[in-house]
Amino acid sequence: MPMVEFSAVLDSDAAHAWSVLKKFGEIQRWHPAIVESGIEDNQPDGMVGCIRKLVLADGAVVRERLLSVDDRNLTFSYRFEEAPLPLDNYVATVKLAPLTGQSKAFISWSASFELREPSRAEQYQEVIRELIVEGHHSLQTFLGQR
Repeated sequence: MPMVEFSAVLDSDAAHAWSVLKKFGEIQRWHPAIVESGIEDNQPDGMVGCIRKLVLADGAVVRERLLSVDDRNLTFSYRFEEAPLPLDNYVATVKLAPLTGQSKAFISWSASFELREPSRAEQYQEVIRELIVEGHHSLQTFLGQR
């Protein structure tokens, strides 16, 4: 099963970063690939099991289900319910950790998935990695403006 991992230091304290990240339905505020997002069926944002609907710049729709959220350990996981990529069992996790004595946080992003076309593993690992890295850099910029 292919996996993509990315980690970095955010120039933001963990509490501030978490206050943005845990708003599962508001990812369009900081991720440039997403032009619209929201939680379906009037469910509370951040409730395990809720589904966020994302509309991408090209009009494609992605639906993601929140699998877990842990405010104490600053982590959440979600999976694709619907996506315009030839992937199955896509599960992603985001984790934050405060850096002692600094107004910074360590963040790790990971995603695992199965490919319908295994011969294209490297290509789709790179696609997912680019989405994660682009999101990370945009999150960093967004946090710096708040």
